[in-house]
Amino acid sequence: MVCSAESTSKRQKPEEADRISNLPKSLLCHILSFLTTKEAVVTSILSSRWKTLWTVVPKLDFDYYELTTTSSSAEVQSHKRYNFNFAHIVSRVWALRSASQVQKFRLHWDHGVYDPVHMDTWVRAAIARGVEDIDLNIDPNSNGSFYLPCSLFNCKTLIALKLSGNFEYDTPPSSSIVFPSLKILHLEFNFNSCDYLFTLPTLCPVLQDLSVEVHCWYTDWHCKFISPTLKRLHLYMKFDELPYKLEIKAPALEYLNFGGHLDSVLLEDLSNLAEAVIDIDVDLTKIDYYEHYGSRVWDFIGELGDIKSLHLSTNTTEFLCNASEFDPPTFHNLSFLKVKGPCMLHVLPHLLQVTPNLAVLLVEKKGTFFGLKRKRVSLVT
Repeated sequence: MVCSAESTSKRQKPEEADRISNLPKSLLCHILSFLTTKEAVVTSILSSRWKTLWTVVPKLDFDYYELTTTSSSAEVQSHKRYNFNFAHIVSRVWALRSASQVQKFRLHWDHGVYDPVHMDTWVRAAIARGVEDIDLNIDPNSNGSFYLPCSLFNCKTLIALKLSGNFEYDTPPSSSIVFPSLKILHLEFNFNSCDYLFTLPTLCPVLQDLSVEVHCWYTDWHCKFISPTLKRLHLYMKFDELPYKLEIKAPALEYLNFGGHLDSVLLEDLSNLAEAVIDIDVDLTKIDYYEHYGSRVWDFIGELGDIKSLHLSTNTTEFLCNASEFDPPTFHNLSFLKVKGPCMLHVLPHLLQVTPNLAVLLVEKKGTFFGLKRKRVSLVT
């Protein structure tokens, strides 16, 4: 009986070990979609069923460093023997995969000289397969800007688009409908692309989430865009303390996260704004008008309207503390306030005077949080 039990156990082990292969194909593809494309291809050696499974995974994820960095002596020999490079690898994967839908296409060619012909081919292939999410990152110091294909603007399936690097495009006719389904747009670029890409939000009729990170090193930069559907806005302006002007009209805006250098930022019609995070991030040693800059920060916060939640970083409170003059309006609807940094005790009295309905105050000092929660918060000095 013992021998029989042992033999039964041995017969069951192979079946139990391969239990995952018995899952439905759609579920296995979903599991593989959490891996990079390189990792998904590696699973083809598991068994005959897994051999071509990666070719129908609805996600393609290519990263230059991952695909060109060798982790074993076998990979080193393979690269030397076949003279692999990033473009060859990506093109080969596209050639081997099936014609099934590509829901997400991620391409990070953020090192060295990229090939615009290959990039254009791959982006068009993703669009033809009904892509919903595109993430492109190219080296900003590479060989010029990449022109976005016209078919990208007419893609009806695209919901999320992330661009990082130097990109340009031919402005579509004003009568045409572009990005008809795009709801999420993330942009990170330097001065070469500012004038082009900051007009993209205006072209998106259903845009809801916009994130913009700008690195710029020239003066008198001015841009304006309007988005009637935008609900979330994240701005990080790394302008090396140089002047710029940005005008944004977003009447449906509910959340604002602003970081970096603050110069001239005009936000129009903030009647729906509920939460704001302010993180002024500049080199304090380069600010020769320290007190005036603090007054500018106070003025910016004063324009946030009837917000309900406000978060202030350490640098932000330091500028507020050293402002030469300020006259903030009353925030009648503000119920949550979070402040950081050693200067917050000097800023709090002024903030509490203009927040009559504050219910929750969260203070962070040296990594420790102190909270007050009551119907009305007051400060006794």
